[in-house]
Amino acid sequence: MVKCPNKIEKGLGKPGIRYGMAKVLYGDCVADRDSAQVRISELAGAGCELRTVAASSPIEGDVALWIGAVGPIEATAVRRDREHVSLRFKEPLSSEILYHFGCG
Repeated sequence: MVKCPNKIEKGLGKPGIRYGMAKVLYGDCVADRDSAQVRISELAGAGCELRTVAASSPIEGDVALWIGAVGPIEATAVRRDREHVSLRFKEPLSSEILYHFGCG
């Protein structure tokens, strides 16, 4: 599984991998009749973590994620608390998409 680095790591120097703070992306998560603007972190082939901009956003169950013009990415959302949601993609993201967003 390819994952964005999410820790500060010094001295590793692996080619093609940037270490430092986790990359945060912005997007939209769309459910049946609701949508929410989200901050996307820990983007990986199998899923990602979301933080909803509005804490009351009812994002849970089957959703579609849009990251800019990339989407819809079909996923299942599980709410962890008022602001945090874990997404599991129904199909793994391609390495090209991960690379495009600096996560591969």
